[in-house]
Amino acid sequence: MDDLLKWLAKHTTDLIECIGIPALILFLVWAWLWSPVKFIPNTWFAALATLPGILGVANHFSTALPRFQSRRETVRDYQAFCRGFDRWWLADGWPHKLQQAGYSEVSPKPDAIKVRNGSPNDDDLRSYRPLTAIAMWAAVILTLVFEIAAGVALGRQFAWKEAGFPVNILMLGPTGKLLTSNGQYGFDLAVLDGFLFASLGAFVSVMWRMINRINANALSARFMFTAALRSAIAMVVGLTAGRVNLFGVREQPALQGTLFFLIGLFTDWALTMLRARARTVFNQPNDPCDRLPLCFVDGLDDGVIDILDELGVWDVQHLATSEPGELTVKTLYPFNRIIDWIDQAILISYFRRNIVEARKVGITGAIDLATLFSYTLEKPEKADPAGIAEKANKILDELSKKMSMSREAIDMISSNLYFDYTVEQLYRFWQHHRSDEPTPNAPPA
Repeated sequence: MDDLLKWLAKHTTDLIECIGIPALILFLVWAWLWSPVKFIPNTWFAALATLPGILGVANHFSTALPRFQSRRETVRDYQAFCRGFDRWWLADGWPHKLQQAGYSEVSPKPDAIKVRNGSPNDDDLRSYRPLTAIAMWAAVILTLVFEIAAGVALGRQFAWKEAGFPVNILMLGPTGKLLTSNGQYGFDLAVLDGFLFASLGAFVSVMWRMINRINANALSARFMFTAALRSAIAMVVGLTAGRVNLFGVREQPALQGTLFFLIGLFTDWALTMLRARARTVFNQPNDPCDRLPLCFVDGLDDGVIDILDELGVWDVQHLATSEPGELTVKTLYPFNRIIDWIDQAILISYFRRNIVEARKVGITGAIDLATLFSYTLEKPEKADPAGIAEKANKILDELSKKMSMSREAIDMISSNLYFDYTVEQLYRFWQHHRSDEPTPNAPPA
């Protein structure tokens, strides 16, 4: 049994590829020939609705797979570096830092400090490989969501009946409501408007975000899955808004259609507004938590933040504790860029919204502050013709004033970062070359 579980764990990605693609073909055949609901019309909009899925699959073969191969080599180099860094840290790095900070009498044994780097090992990298079967399933699901909107837009009577709506949409009452076959009022026309305009807004939103993803080489199957869910949510919110007159503008058709379109275009904003309104209706207090959004990190725009959000990295604390190797193979961004983001996030988690003041004195990340603090530890008797130690102390004094913090507090934060394993590891990998690897006898930085 154990051997079977090990074999399944090792070959999971291969099984997904072997089973996923035939299953997708069978599903498409069933949907075309025997599906009880025929919602794919022969219209130009229905053809346009296939564009996001086609682009996603094409990008998978042309960009995602080749970039994964290059990023995998970088991460493997990082793994080799981590193994050498762990040995260096125990044998030389940590004792040297203690000695430099004045704890020369402390001499930890190699087994006194347990080090385990969180980088995925070589076998685990297989599980991060973009899978063709998953990409194709995601493309089909995204396409089907927009095909539903295309079927509704066509407005044929048989489409509504087979979808479960016994409504003749060619019969309109004097107030703009749809009439059923027995002459009673049926679906309100605003309901259709809400659904269709929201779906158009969602389509534009998905295509625009795809442009950013393609330019950043970050279009993935995960994006297509989440885009399908976002679009479906936008359509339902638009339908509900049209049914219950959520915005109170039914007497202004042009403004109402615009709002429906914006629901699809900016679904997150619409949900945030509805959440705020629900707090008022149910008399709930505002969220008292002071979270740090990712926009505090230099280099993270809305497109990158959207990608990180899909991976569960929602705020600065999540990014500061992320594993750079894993984040690289998941996002396919350059490794050095990932290191820079994590380095900034670590410092922001200490200074929080005052990070702008630190940047004014040239301190942009945890590595900068730890390096600056190391200069202040130089012995007075050591030759320092450039006055580096004195300059470092002046910068930290200035930082203390800008932060409205005591110099002792700044020193404690700097000390924490100076002794931090992750900060030292990021700093050394930032400066190492592929052929270099720390050894137990390597000189300290």
